[in-house]
Amino acid sequence: MNFVWRNSRIFMGMFVLAMFLAGCVSMSHQVPPAEDVLRAGPLARILVFVGNVPLGGAGTSAVGTSINIGGTVYFGAQGRDMNNKPIAINPTWTASKPEVVEISPRVGSMVAVKGLREGSTEIVVEALGVKHTIEYISVK
Repeated sequence: MNFVWRNSRIFMGMFVLAMFLAGCVSMSHQVPPAEDVLRAGPLARILVFVGNVPLGGAGTSAVGTSINIGGTVYFGAQGRDMNNKPIAINPTWTASKPEVVEISPRVGSMVAVKGLREGSTEIVVEALGVKHTIEYISVK
């Protein structure tokens, strides 16, 4: 009986030690799933749509938008990483000819662009070092 008791204590001790070591090894080698790495990808490009488009959605491109003098158009921006995964951004907006359009607010994912006087302009949208130029904005 003494032999059985002693061997069972050794077995239990070895079992507890093995479980402890297995837990330590698994904790030290944790690797995030591939999809988490892709979601955390850096901003690669900026998309700008007319109106409020849900993140990851698609809409009408802002390129070539025409605005009446005194009229307002709303633009929304969102980012994409190298794998085309959507990224929420808070970009700055700058008109090449601020006398033609007024952008409000100057920073944000959604802006109002108001036509001030007849002419054409480009709008540069910039976030995290990535720029996108909206061309052919005309005010009539």
